[in-house]
Amino acid sequence: MLAETDLMIRGALIGVCFLCFILLWSNGRTRAKSYSLGAIALCLTASMAVEQGMGTVWSADARAVAFVLGHFMPLALSWFVLDVFMEAAERRRSGLPLFCLAGLVTALCFAPPQLGGVQVALNLLLYAGLLWVVVTTAEGDLVEHRRSFRVVFVSAIAVFGVSKTLLDVSLADALRPDWYGTAHAVALLAFAIVFAHWALRPGSDIWTEEKPRPKPQAGDLRLVDKPALDRIETAMRDEIWRREGLTIGAMAEELGLPEHRLRKAINRDLGFRNFASFVNGYWIDAAKAALAEPERSGQTVLEIAYECGFASLAPFNKAFRTVTGQTPTDYRRTCLKEYASISA
Repeated sequence: MLAETDLMIRGALIGVCFLCFILLWSNGRTRAKSYSLGAIALCLTASMAVEQGMGTVWSADARAVAFVLGHFMPLALSWFVLDVFMEAAERRRSGLPLFCLAGLVTALCFAPPQLGGVQVALNLLLYAGLLWVVVTTAEGDLVEHRRSFRVVFVSAIAVFGVSKTLLDVSLADALRPDWYGTAHAVALLAFAIVFAHWALRPGSDIWTEEKPRPKPQAGDLRLVDKPALDRIETAMRDEIWRREGLTIGAMAEELGLPEHRLRKAINRDLGFRNFASFVNGYWIDAAKAALAEPERSGQTVLEIAYECGFASLAPFNKAFRTVTGQTPTDYRRTCLKEYASISA
């Protein structure tokens, strides 16, 4: 009876994961971010089959493929976290170390048993890294549904991921009770159902990429908080963005607005999903203006980066190239060449 119940639970878990993936993939607005969920569903299916013998009727080759795919879960989970909780610019800056760690954890799954302790340590380090990404990017997150989902995800990773890793190490296969695998599947199914609620709820914008848009005009005020937008525009014109360490909370206090109202105005009405991206846009505009001025041609790129709010040259170069498609040096050279041709 326990085996039949276990199979039903695992089947339901796999079904919920693939249903979420198919529904997100079928929508053009959410398709780009659905693939990481599809990877998790595929790895989970393979892992469930291998753990509980669901694939015993499969051919030897199919079981071998399932065994390999199941071990790619660390990479799939890392891809999912970066996709959901970070915007494209953040992923480019911070994603590589996490992916390298996930790749190492995956590789160690195929290593000799003597390296099991190293694998566990790196697995826990990976979970810590995932938690670090989710927690440290929360402050500037402007997407309401994603902010609330962070709490659920952190709880699931901290309680389920870490505890299962430790239990798997401390309990040998022969010592695990019969209900251990079922309890594991029930916990995963509960999380999958909660996840589906956030992923598929009407109006959820977790799965779309950031697309900044111009400030709405007078004829587009049905859903626009015009008083808040006017205060934002005035503050940015007065260069509040130059203030060192500016946070969404500090800006809300300066503007005399509740923080949730400021977040909604910048997200819903201006199209930004991350406060840092919103502020960085003003930094880049200021840098473009400075680099294009012939009178400032003697100033170094690093000096201009510092002046515009960047702490070092590398993030400035990356951010500038992301927005303009050119390095700051190439942009300056092009602008000064155009100015010289006009002045000649």
